[in-house]
Amino acid sequence: MKILFGIQATGNGHISRSTEIYKLLKQHPEVTQLDVLISGGKAQMSLPFEVNYEYKGLSFYYGRKGKISVLKSIGKANFLSMAIGLCKVPFRDYDLIISDFEPITLWGAKIAGVKSVGIGNMYSVTSKKLRRVAGNRTTKFFANVMCPCKNKIGMHFQKFDDFIYYPVIRCEIRNLIPGDRNFTLVYLNSFADEELLTCFSDEMFQHRQFIIYSKTAKEIYVNGNCMVKPLNNDSFVQDMANCSSVITAAGFQTVSEALYLGKKLFVIPIKKQSEQISNARELALMGVKTSTELNAEEINFWMEHERAVQIKFDDDLPQIINAILHAPHEGRRKKAA
Repeated sequence: MKILFGIQATGNGHISRSTEIYKLLKQHPEVTQLDVLISGGKAQMSLPFEVNYEYKGLSFYYGRKGKISVLKSIGKANFLSMAIGLCKVPFRDYDLIISDFEPITLWGAKIAGVKSVGIGNMYSVTSKKLRRVAGNRTTKFFANVMCPCKNKIGMHFQKFDDFIYYPVIRCEIRNLIPGDRNFTLVYLNSFADEELLTCFSDEMFQHRQFIIYSKTAKEIYVNGNCMVKPLNNDSFVQDMANCSSVITAAGFQTVSEALYLGKKLFVIPIKKQSEQISNARELALMGVKTSTELNAEEINFWMEHERAVQIKFDDDLPQIINAILHAPHEGRRKKAA
């Protein structure tokens, strides 16, 4: 079976999850060829596999205070790069196209009539069984337009539909022995470093230590009680293992890994991002502290009073691989060249 795997490179979670899926697919006896296409190009994790096709495509860009910048995202969208990808990639050469919410591969599969499978937390929002939040319809529309597919593998913290699976927890996290070196890990890439340092350097935190992962920092530096680090997978995993608590957005991968390790968790969903708002509501029902704002007093109260929630997610990866490889074909089938 010849497979093309499309990966959205706008977030490090897509890369870490797709890496685990890639490794199992690469070893599978039914898979004779496994090529990779990435688009977006903003992820700061190194790629542990060969990339066969790379395009700029679409990315989300953020402002300084936890919001998506719609104008910036549209302004930097490279529709020409997407069009080139749709024209140049030989989609009909493949028996199956997989996409971790990567649009070029799914639109290419749709146009070429090749079987496709979409993977990701975003697809869980399309379930009719998910509790509704403001913006769900917009997110569902966006998912169906940006990354259309019939075969969906959704991922969520709970299994509330038959196509929903537990998060893919990468091997580095599953094999960790968690510690506690009395610092808080901060990963809030929708905020500017200045905003984060203003908050966590507040006088009420003078006896607390924070390690802040930055989307813009080029090297490690210290600002009072805060250490700022550029994104790096190896150091991030080690800091995740050794921190006391985690403050992050309501994305999926980092939150899932913090829950798996039993780290005390404070979640701030990106404003007007309904997938994250939905995640935050589910997390709140599970006992995780969530907030709409970066507020020092609220964070300080959480540090002093809230408890950790731990969920040892089952390893659903073998079932996910099986669902990918044996997904039904929808519509007409064009033979591979």
